[in-house]
Amino acid sequence: MLPSRDASPRAAPEIAPMRTIPLSVCILLLSTLLGCGQDDKAPAGDAAVGDSGAGGDSGADTTTDGGADATGGLPAVDPNPDCDPLQPGWCSLPWPSNKYLVADDKLPNGVRLAFGPKSLPKNYVGVHLDPARFGRYDGYSIGTAIVVQFPGVDIAGMADEDNLGASVQPDAKIALLDLGPAKGPLAPKPTLVPYWVELDSHGFTEDQQSLLIRPGVIFKEGHRYAVAIRGLKDKAGKPFVASPAFSALRDDKTAGTFLAPRKARFDEVFGAITAAGWKRDELLLAWDFVTASDATLHGDLLHVRDKAFEVAGSLGADVTVTAIETFTKEQDPHMALWVSGEMTVPDFTESFEVGSRLGAEQEKGKFGLRLRRGADGKPMAQGTRKAKWWAVVPHTALDGTPHGIVQYGHGLLGLGDQVKGSFNRKIAFDGKLIFFACNWTGMSEPEEAPISQMILDFSDFYMIPEGLHQGMAEALLLGRAMRERFSGLAQIKARGVVVDKARFYYSGISQGGIYGGTYMALSQDVTRGHLGVPGVNYSLLLHRSVDFAPFLAIMSVAYPSALDRQLVLMAIQLLWDPVDPQSHYAHMAQNPYKGTPKHEVLLASAKGDWQVALKTNEVLARSGLGVALMKDYGKKVWGVDEKAYPHKGSALVNYDFGNPWPKPGNVPDETVTPGKTCGPGKVCLGSALCGKDASGDACDVKDPHGKPRRLDNHNDQMLHFFATGEVKDVCGGDACTPQ
Repeated sequence: MLPSRDASPRAAPEIAPMRTIPLSVCILLLSTLLGCGQDDKAPAGDAAVGDSGAGGDSGADTTTDGGADATGGLPAVDPNPDCDPLQPGWCSLPWPSNKYLVADDKLPNGVRLAFGPKSLPKNYVGVHLDPARFGRYDGYSIGTAIVVQFPGVDIAGMADEDNLGASVQPDAKIALLDLGPAKGPLAPKPTLVPYWVELDSHGFTEDQQSLLIRPGVIFKEGHRYAVAIRGLKDKAGKPFVASPAFSALRDDKTAGTFLAPRKARFDEVFGAITAAGWKRDELLLAWDFVTASDATLHGDLLHVRDKAFEVAGSLGADVTVTAIETFTKEQDPHMALWVSGEMTVPDFTESFEVGSRLGAEQEKGKFGLRLRRGADGKPMAQGTRKAKWWAVVPHTALDGTPHGIVQYGHGLLGLGDQVKGSFNRKIAFDGKLIFFACNWTGMSEPEEAPISQMILDFSDFYMIPEGLHQGMAEALLLGRAMRERFSGLAQIKARGVVVDKARFYYSGISQGGIYGGTYMALSQDVTRGHLGVPGVNYSLLLHRSVDFAPFLAIMSVAYPSALDRQLVLMAIQLLWDPVDPQSHYAHMAQNPYKGTPKHEVLLASAKGDWQVALKTNEVLARSGLGVALMKDYGKKVWGVDEKAYPHKGSALVNYDFGNPWPKPGNVPDETVTPGKTCGPGKVCLGSALCGKDASGDACDVKDPHGKPRRLDNHNDQMLHFFATGEVKDVCGGDACTPQ
């Protein structure tokens, strides 16, 4: 259990470094914590976030002073070209940096990322994060935090996560500025971007604790941003001083030094900062970066989607029924048929052995998926693969009454058969709907073991987002097939089941609520969806989720430095962005993808959720992307006006089960208040879950994560939204407090 909360940033236990980590130990830990909490014998996975974090040694010389000689001058040749000297002591700080941008006219932003072989952190066996995968991108993640380090810095009076107002005041010590599109002239006057600051709760020594500047909105694609910092002091009141490298750039003393090629860009940055009302000579640190463009973020995924239908055909995947289990009303009052099936889909992936850079530390035989690419570099379908699907048919469908269909998204590292959950069976019966699902290939139960291996070397992290490209294609193909083919399948037709093709919706919870945002923006068939206990931006979610604890335990050994773990987390977020919904909400309704309709989504969160932090939804609501924050959210969200019921269009509704709002900090809320045990000798783990072999009473669950979907008023609200696109008040003006 985490320490009790107080007004200070919350702490989390640091894991002592070890030399080796047998993969079997990793898998045992993960399976114990993840393989639980089942609903009607469906695999658990209904937990929330599921990814992995950061980490590694900073690579090059972490004690360098930026190349200064004994007299304080800078040499003509960069003594450490893989590192940015602006913050000496850590190779790739500040993050994200213009240091790693090189010209490339083939990409929309006119630049691409080019890290050196030792720029990014290394793991416990000295393997640096492979820079190769980042070379496809023309900028950084649109959800990245800004990472800097000022040991012992005093952040009193600066913007925190619930009060961003201080971040846009004239006397702010940090300014985050939008300079306009990445390519072309700078905006005449930069726009202030709200943010909050937090000290990494996982850094327990000053030299390991990073200062995180979290953007209060989702960054725009293909934009240029600048960061300016001034007047910081440590807790003893001693002011920090600029590094030799930054001093030379700020004071125009780069002639004849290795920094001379960066002078022109920094002069642009200083000009923009001056236009914002700051004085150049007061700067402690300043720099700029660009965010990746729409084309580089989404080009592969849209290509996979379009090619998948081109290959499979307009009716979607070829689907077959493999088994049907029938139920009387006495056996199950809601579900009449439990259908299992298989689909044949184009295969855009190839397998590779995870952990190949680990040498003797690698456990052989763990394979992940990556995109197969053609000579043009684009994903290429080659052959087909089989994938499973499941469906719940209610008793109401057996008399021939046409029923709508709902595609379901499962929870963390789970399986599509979670669609059988009791709440879905009841909704299907009440709403005259057929629920169906497949696995989220890339983040489903079969990927659990290779993900465990991957945590030891995040160079292989791309297996998750690239596998999810295939997973999204499979979900889209299955959805089309269920609409067009399901009623015609012999075993289904014989039972008189008819699909109402005009009623096709999406509903997902937890991981399915997260990736449901991506699915919805991509879908050319579904225009309304429900996203249960959702979030965006895994780099912000992870440390705030109890589900990340087992992954963090492994990662903290593989990457002992807390600061390195933050850097890797920010780096991999860029690889995650193509499937992370934070990059798709801008294309949900305001700027739909080509050939794609506008979409509306109902987000339903739970106050104090231990697994998916509501903070990420607040960032989304603040970003002006068409997601309204509905009345009675439960607290004031800075910069967002609540909307009155009823409301047409996408919206966020919050349900309150009595949990307090979490205190600021990048660790989870209280994990569990043990009440009952999980059986003889067993205890509650993680988010009040029990191990696979546990028996007896369940834990005394305080986490509200799984509760909204079991409320009749929540489900009534969802069904009304499906039918009308209207968000109605089902809470009676009391902030949805079903005590």
